[in-house]
Amino acid sequence: MSADDQRAALEELHKGAALHRAGQLGLAQSHYQRAAKLDPQNADAWHLLGVAALQSGNPALAAKHLRACIKGRPAFAEAHNNLGVALRQNGKHEEAIAAFRQALLVRGGYIDAMFNLGIAFEAAQKPAEADRSYRQVLAWRADHADAATNLGNLLRRHGRLAEALPFAELAQRVAPDRAQTNGNLALLLSDSGHQHNALRYARAAVAQEPEQALWWKTLGVAQRLLHDIDNAIPSLRRALELDRDDAATALELALALNEAGESGAAQKLFVATTPPPGFGERVRWLRALTLPAIYLDDAEIESARQRFATGLDDLHAGLKLDSPARIAEAVHAAASVAPFHLHYQPRDNSALQCRFGDLAARVMSAAAPELAQPCDWTPRKHGGRVRVGIVASHLMQHTVSRYFTRLIEGLDRERFDVRVWHGGSEDASTRRIADHVSAFAQTQADALTLARDLRQARLDVLVYPEIGMDPKHQALAALRLAPAQCALYGHPATSGSSNIDYFLSGAELEPPDADAHYRERLVRLPGLGTQPLPPPTPGDGAWFDAQAVGTPLILCLQNFIKLIPAFDATLARVAAETGARIGFFTRNPPLMRVFRARIEAAFLAHKLDASKHLVFLPVQNHADYLAGIARAPLVLDSPWFSGGGTSLDAFSVGAPVLAWEGTLARGRQTSAMLRMLEIPEWIATGEDDYIAKTVSLMRDTALRESVREKIRVRRSRLFDDAAAVRAFADFLVSLRAA
Repeated sequence: MSADDQRAALEELHKGAALHRAGQLGLAQSHYQRAAKLDPQNADAWHLLGVAALQSGNPALAAKHLRACIKGRPAFAEAHNNLGVALRQNGKHEEAIAAFRQALLVRGGYIDAMFNLGIAFEAAQKPAEADRSYRQVLAWRADHADAATNLGNLLRRHGRLAEALPFAELAQRVAPDRAQTNGNLALLLSDSGHQHNALRYARAAVAQEPEQALWWKTLGVAQRLLHDIDNAIPSLRRALELDRDDAATALELALALNEAGESGAAQKLFVATTPPPGFGERVRWLRALTLPAIYLDDAEIESARQRFATGLDDLHAGLKLDSPARIAEAVHAAASVAPFHLHYQPRDNSALQCRFGDLAARVMSAAAPELAQPCDWTPRKHGGRVRVGIVASHLMQHTVSRYFTRLIEGLDRERFDVRVWHGGSEDASTRRIADHVSAFAQTQADALTLARDLRQARLDVLVYPEIGMDPKHQALAALRLAPAQCALYGHPATSGSSNIDYFLSGAELEPPDADAHYRERLVRLPGLGTQPLPPPTPGDGAWFDAQAVGTPLILCLQNFIKLIPAFDATLARVAAETGARIGFFTRNPPLMRVFRARIEAAFLAHKLDASKHLVFLPVQNHADYLAGIARAPLVLDSPWFSGGGTSLDAFSVGAPVLAWEGTLARGRQTSAMLRMLEIPEWIATGEDDYIAKTVSLMRDTALRESVREKIRVRRSRLFDDAAAVRAFADFLVSLRAA
């Protein structure tokens, strides 16, 4: 080849490079092609042709050009790297891996090649090798945002959330202006149960990339899990507008609509949505078992109950567990769908819960038959401390932790080896419990992984504080993970599982025929069955004074899902006979709107002006809320599902509470407290008695003050008696021969 041809080739390369930089890719390629024709041995010409082909979306042609480049210059590291990119884009992952490795042999410490090698390993389904590659990139350059992002995402996809979090946080710190780093961190935080923090980063991602459906979906999911349904619904709807084919978003929207009281719209969406891959069985369960969060009338309750029963029958009949894929789908369903709302119906649905427990057991025993078999060890045979496992998701600031923290803390470390697996968010309440146990694991492991971890711990006894509130626990409860397995009453209904041996309740909570309400063996611990934590010191109750001008203001503190339709008419009669206003807190604005429309109709039917008799109060911080309750003349408890934490709040500040005792434990919490306070006369046995007692208390100031004084003198009985804590410890020790 002549020197003139070589010079001409270089000129063509320079012209092509200038056009390339100017964004004129087609013209640049023409000059590169002329250069390669003039000087076929010019590796730069072939390299630039390969790069241009990659950028124009032709990886096969790019690979051809880059191989020609490498043939002429074998030690061209960038060419090996770009060849790897082309091969990876062409689906030739093993060849891509070889190309990136060659680039690294040619140039040690080549960060781009090592990063691309990690991507190739991921594409080739080699996560461990990808993990090592990304970590090597970060060892060479600690602020490599893309490597941190990819490593965090890789770990998240494999359920290693705690390991993933520092890398997602690093990526966000290095590149805070990128939607991807904010969005990925939000996804990880949401998966880890840290929804408040997830909101912050999801909002940032949405602001930076408002047309990306994934960030709207991430925001909506976090809002839904925080029960901010008024904002979750529009966020999820926006995500669905941007990606109409995203079935997962449609399902999240259906869940949000149901929580908002729009059960009809939710059910239509469940039916209309084609399940995404791997979600078919979960969608089938959601269609069959999703219940309204709030009911309009008794007829709707009965209809929903019958639909649930029929749905259970259909699920049992249609359950197919004849392949690994079908079993995996069924496990996903069993660990993500639970009949939480079933027990807010004013019915004894224990039989339906047991039928659901049998469904979960069929799934989980097919997925892990070895975990459904009896344990091959006997409690306490090891001769050491009693090994107690606790699996919970609500050991943060929540009624569950408020009820059961002292039970856990009261297990003496010299006698008990207590290990906690916690799947919820973390706060000061969580850390307090963690400080009082032998081991505390914050985990978001899937049900089967967690089940195997629990079985390997070789516990003497396993305790679930709140089966029914976290669907994953329903799946775990279907297995035999310890020789003795117990449920506490964080969700006060039978687990329905044949593998839960004992249900630990309170002697004051249970009626004489209570054994028939549980599949488990009922154990009655003293009093409330626990020693609840007292609420904080009251703050400023001026908000109540501002609302209580003129007409007396009675409070009903319950969540709207506890207020059954028949109770609306009772409250209307209360208002009519006392002339008082009745105040509710707007904890869940969407449900509040449904409830408000329903109760206003009931008041209208009684010829009452709802605007004069009903007050919907803004939520207060806990301390100020307590101070306001202390000033209320009366607190009305709900029938069928009574107050727990709310009644403890009221009694702690001396407020009179009127109970309407139910036939099941969940309707007897407040009446149990009244018995412990030795004022059982304020437990109503029916509607007429409830109204008569309300009228009596509202008309007689001296009587109310007498009740207040009794509560103030005796309220310590609810918080200071450790008999249940001691009895719980003794019960666990007694399981030696169980």
